[in-house]
Amino acid sequence: MSQTPSAPTSVGQQLASRREDLDLTQEALARRVGISAPTVSVTERGHTQIRRSKRADWERALGLKTGTISRAYRDGTPIEVADAEADQDAVYADLSDRLERTAWEMPLSVEDRKLIIDMLREAKTQGRNSA
Repeated sequence: MSQTPSAPTSVGQQLASRREDLDLTQEALARRVGISAPTVSVTERGHTQIRRSKRADWERALGLKTGTISRAYRDGTPIEVADAEADQDAVYADLSDRLERTAWEMPLSVEDRKLIIDMLREAKTQGRNSA
């Protein structure tokens, strides 16, 4: 039996498919995760695996169930999108991070809070790159 060419099989292909479903560019996903766009590219092409320490960031950015990336790498199970009934937006912020939690609790629209969190993550990434 041949597999449908459009059905993603590798973890990287599944992540790329999910990113495209969300209408995100590699650059936008990189900002959400706190990594570089080339890292997104090599990950989606299957040339590298996501470090364990960054998997939760990817899952939040892509609205995936917690632990789904580790399971996919470990035993090949398909990545899973977080439940539709779950508050997708609450998953977006890292509530253990003081600044993200503060931004999330601001009386703003969800989209504005996400934008602020993206900027915080970008600033954090820039700070690491300049050190």
